[in-house]
Amino acid sequence: GAARFLNTRQSAVSRSLHNLEERLNVRVFTRSPAGAVPTAFGQEFIRWTQTILDNVAGMNARARRTGKGENGQIAIGIQTCVLPGRFSAFTAEFRTTHPDIVFRYSEGTGKRLLRRLQHGQIDFAVVTRRNLVPALRVTPLWSDRIVAALPAGHPLATQLEVSWADLRHEIFLIGRDNAGQDFETLIQRKLGETDIGPKIRRHDIGSNRIIALVQNYEGIALLPASWLPLIRDQHGHDVTIMEIRDAGGSSHLEFGIVWRPDNENPCTRLFAQYIEAHRP
Repeated sequence: GAARFLNTRQSAVSRSLHNLEERLNVRVFTRSPAGAVPTAFGQEFIRWTQTILDNVAGMNARARRTGKGENGQIAIGIQTCVLPGRFSAFTAEFRTTHPDIVFRYSEGTGKRLLRRLQHGQIDFAVVTRRNLVPALRVTPLWSDRIVAALPAGHPLATQLEVSWADLRHEIFLIGRDNAGQDFETLIQRKLGETDIGPKIRRHDIGSNRIIALVQNYEGIALLPASWLPLIRDQHGHDVTIMEIRDAGGSSHLEFGIVWRPDNENPCTRLFAQYIEAHRP
């Protein structure tokens, strides 16, 4: 029966079993005119080999799925001005339909993330869409309105909204993770041609600490509007959030997800297809 299953001769099977018993130096089968039955060791040996064969089959299946991009890891870098959880919500459907693909997250400034992306250290970067290298692929994700944070007792805090001209004498506090480069460029564009150039102070601290400086009357700050619920929860009535208006309407940060077309990670190609199909 074993010979028929293996599509070989019975003598070949008998010889293989005999060679196996010689290598192990133990009897695997007890033979009689009625046939061959496993010894106590033979039964244990069969259990061992079945486990090994199952593991090999599982490894082969996993390798095939990895080659198709159905199993593996995707490294995502997220610019730290992105609201926590926003990108995770965007990937929810993909993670449900591809449970064997694991996302690994890191954060940093847009410039640092793009450098890591080009060096192959991450697969995707979620950043503001400015100064992107032409060789990179980018898909727009969302737009975030820019607002101003002022101390609650500031003279402008009683207004419903402010203009850029209203802010021309203010000190702008720029942090490392609240899209500092993008905000600084925007400030220069809006106020750089005025008689009094904009006053900008750069700090190597995060948004929450920047807001604390605003709260202590050290200056004002620009923020993505998506952060407002967190700011209000933490700083309450000590900080006033103002809409900024001018002839062109409100200003925005444009976010996108960027990747290298030559990335050989099969999971990356699969996720890139998902991004193109589900772009907001």
